[in-house]
Amino acid sequence: SIFQKILKEGPLLKNCNSFKRWKLRYFLVRGQKLCFAHHPAFALFETIDLSQVAVAETSCRNLCHSFCVITPQRKVTLAAPNRKDMEEWINVIKTVQQGEIRKIPAAENNPFLVGMHYWYSSYSHRTQHCNVCRESIPALSRDGIICEVCKVKSHRLCALRASKDCKWNTLSITDDLLLPADEVTMPHQWVEGNMPVSSHCAVCHESCGSYQRLQDFRCLWCNATVHDDCRRRFSKECCFGSHRSSVIPPTALSDPKGNGQLVVSADFWNLDWSSACSCPLLIFINSKSGDHQGIVFLRKFKQYLNPSQVFDLSKGGPEVGLCMFKNFARFRVLVCGGDGSVSWVLSLIDAFGLHETCQLAVIPLGTGNDLARVLGWGAFWNKSKSPVEILNQVEQASVRILDRWSVMVRETPRQISLLKGQVEMDVPQFEAAAIQHLESAATELNKILKAKYPTEINIATRFLCSAVEDFVVDIVKAWGQIKQNNTAIESVILKSDIMYDKLSVLIDVLAEEAAGTSAVKSADGGKADGKPFVPQIDHIAKCKLELATKAQNLQKSLKLIIFQVEQVLDEESRQTISVKNFTSTFFLEDDPEDINQRSPRHRSRRGTLSSISSLKSEDLDNLNLEYLYFTPETIRFKEKCVMNNYFGIGLDAKISLDFNTRRDEHPGQYNSRLKNKMWYGLLGSKELLQRSYRKLEERVHLKCDGEAISLPNLQGIVVLNITSYAGGVNFWGGNTATTEYEAPAIDDGKLEVVAIFGSIQMAMSRIINLHHHRIAQCREVMITIDGEEGIPVQVDGEAWVQKPGLIKIRYKNAAQMLTRDRDFENSMKMWECKHTEIKAAPQPQLDSQTSQDSLSDEEYDQIQHLAHLAENLISRLNDLSKVHQHVSVLMDSVNICANILNDVFYHQDSGNEAGAASCTPIQTISRNDAVDVTFSLKGLYNDTKAFLDENLLRNVKDEATIQTTLDAINKEFEKLSEIYWLCPILVPEEKSSDADSRSLRLKIKFPKLGKKKVEEEDKPKTGQVVQGFIGSLWHRKNREDEAKDDDLPTSSRSQL
Repeated sequence: SIFQKILKEGPLLKNCNSFKRWKLRYFLVRGQKLCFAHHPAFALFETIDLSQVAVAETSCRNLCHSFCVITPQRKVTLAAPNRKDMEEWINVIKTVQQGEIRKIPAAENNPFLVGMHYWYSSYSHRTQHCNVCRESIPALSRDGIICEVCKVKSHRLCALRASKDCKWNTLSITDDLLLPADEVTMPHQWVEGNMPVSSHCAVCHESCGSYQRLQDFRCLWCNATVHDDCRRRFSKECCFGSHRSSVIPPTALSDPKGNGQLVVSADFWNLDWSSACSCPLLIFINSKSGDHQGIVFLRKFKQYLNPSQVFDLSKGGPEVGLCMFKNFARFRVLVCGGDGSVSWVLSLIDAFGLHETCQLAVIPLGTGNDLARVLGWGAFWNKSKSPVEILNQVEQASVRILDRWSVMVRETPRQISLLKGQVEMDVPQFEAAAIQHLESAATELNKILKAKYPTEINIATRFLCSAVEDFVVDIVKAWGQIKQNNTAIESVILKSDIMYDKLSVLIDVLAEEAAGTSAVKSADGGKADGKPFVPQIDHIAKCKLELATKAQNLQKSLKLIIFQVEQVLDEESRQTISVKNFTSTFFLEDDPEDINQRSPRHRSRRGTLSSISSLKSEDLDNLNLEYLYFTPETIRFKEKCVMNNYFGIGLDAKISLDFNTRRDEHPGQYNSRLKNKMWYGLLGSKELLQRSYRKLEERVHLKCDGEAISLPNLQGIVVLNITSYAGGVNFWGGNTATTEYEAPAIDDGKLEVVAIFGSIQMAMSRIINLHHHRIAQCREVMITIDGEEGIPVQVDGEAWVQKPGLIKIRYKNAAQMLTRDRDFENSMKMWECKHTEIKAAPQPQLDSQTSQDSLSDEEYDQIQHLAHLAENLISRLNDLSKVHQHVSVLMDSVNICANILNDVFYHQDSGNEAGAASCTPIQTISRNDAVDVTFSLKGLYNDTKAFLDENLLRNVKDEATIQTTLDAINKEFEKLSEIYWLCPILVPEEKSSDADSRSLRLKIKFPKLGKKKVEEEDKPKTGQVVQGFIGSLWHRKNREDEAKDDDLPTSSRSQL
């Protein structure tokens, strides 16, 4: 219907079949219809039914902002002017499928989109299969689309029938899964088919997937792949894979208000998730950074983590994400963007007070990326690297402190002369005029109090306000004479106090009139039709409201006038004068202890003056009477911004300001890192000829730690907090200490001040280290700008023109930053190589005649003692994984050992109808069970020992504790090796042949010879990391199944 509300409208480019492929059309969404025509004035619009529709972006990076609307009858390709507009159209089209909707929620908090897939067109170099119709999608076919979150494949038309089963953001165990409330396990979320190359089943270790048909399953959370037949024998609990500590489980989030705003559930804090979610990762991505590489990062990170952990900074900023994470005791933040994005996030972390609980890492997607360079993340991110590598590097990063500095400004107010037509007044003239103004104000106030009609009140109020304004203007005219006479100053203060009183009475009268009128109209409206009355502001009430606002502004002006007048009043007169409505500025900076030590008379006067709140610095900014007398000391410092990298004034700030201005005017010319650097070079060459600030030292004065610095002839000053400037230049000239200066560092609480002599010097500093331009190294910098005109200033690349005044740079706080630790990464790769060798070792098997024999009492005691030591080791590793992020790599071995120990030494009582598991110790076990226990614990021992050998724990106390436990376990292994049937399990690993030892050493040291190649070849594939232990676990269960003739083995819960 044409009377339905239009939910979205605007021009879009439509792909046509004519010679000119793209044509501009006007589109609008009304109800469940998408209408379009050549022009909005057209009477007839062509319509598309949106009740059954699918929407897909046309490519992964989608630089042209185009999307495809797919219906059963047709396919329409449209292009928006920018990505934000495109996402709004997609959000509206997907939302109206739910029915008639009056208001469209924002895409990031839209509850109507829960479970929907986020499609984009993609092609593959090999044959894929549609997850809806199960038919094949040929290689390089343009008919295939893929979900950016769960990687489900589909034909374009099949997407219309796709289920709303995208990757979970939130999941209620009791409501969505119909499980008991005390079950805190996370189930797998399976997707069928389209397996990665070389996938292996996590149960039988055979290859998974097929090119010929859709088969086998992959979990979206732990990335485990299993056969359809093996899935019932695989663990029902999802462990979230190798990045479990970074993932927030969907069962931990809820939407209590139903508006799509997710929060951490209150029940989550009472659950024990082991290493899962021990230090979750919050990701902020600037989708406009990095040649639009941010779009790719958005899609990829949603695949590996909970989609609710990934936020686009261009959609509402970092506030929503920090609100979700602020209650975690410890979490990490990953910012994918430039230095401006990092500053934005750190400012919000300041506002929430989260510097003690979070650490921040940076992935360089901007132009300069100076902070990322210093922290070891590089100058830019290689597009060929996978986001999985980012997750690994962030989890293995170490913490380093970054000093942050407040940039405080105090502008010098302009002293404007008298306005045209105004003449100076002497004190007697002022006194006579002031008395007339007071009499006029009193007369008008009496009229207001006696008025019977609203019109009379409005007229008298205007005359009263005019009298106060004339009084203020007369103060300005006579100020040259007044400020030299204390008696005249006191007269101004007292008369201003009387005027303030009259304005207060006026405001009270207007407020009472407004309240009475509103009550009468509300009563009349209720009697008329019995319907709730909606108040409407008529013309007279509107005038009263405007006059009340004007009176309040005049009160503020009077207050500010007294604030200025009192500055020239001598101390003795200031002590004797008494006013009713103004707080004396003499007490504005008083300390409470000093006030208590004053005489009772002073304390009483202080209480009288405090009847109105003290003057705020913001009030000075709101003063519109710029021609009043000011002194710089009466203006307080206020924080302009926070500096993380560097501060610049003069030449470099002029270049940054010109660049930012041009980028705002022509954003299409500044959409890549290479183009941006070329523009910086061009603008720098322009300044080489113009030399805009060739005598900057005449207008700028510098103080470092309170000491005035004599400046040479220069064009700019740079204050450095880090050793990277303007895209990788070490502008300080070195990282070593000298006899005059200490070595620069990001956590030393000091700033480095250097001079800019010209564009040639800035260019030469990229080639050689210069030292002659060093000025000082200090803890506080004060810069004074003289003159009438402002000077360009930039902080971390964000530039503006700073008016004359003072700039103070002082220490604010410290932020915890994550710096890339390459030595630790190499050690972790060495451990992974050893881990692979340990897992590949086959488990020895006993002969069938002796395998079911029970242990003797002595053998059982030895195995049980070994199990107790293992429980101690498992408990310590679990505790360490919650403190040290990298210990989580041992959790696969820990969990498998815990499961085997529980299955061997305890059994689950399944007869309890309530479902609670009661565990009873087993008094004796078979030799096969003893072999399983010994082999699994030997693997955990070797893994943990290799972990300590590579110095990966990095905590002396914890390392000593673990080493003591390992030594005790090793002694038990030596005792068990004396048992003849356990000797083949323990001895071969210790007494292997020399050839095998040399082979193992070669394999372990091989990454040093060819790191990149071995990293690709020897990196453990998904599903193979726990091959040996899982194999032993399921082999043992299969033997139990054959003995009990039970198809489905019962899993037992860990008692450790």
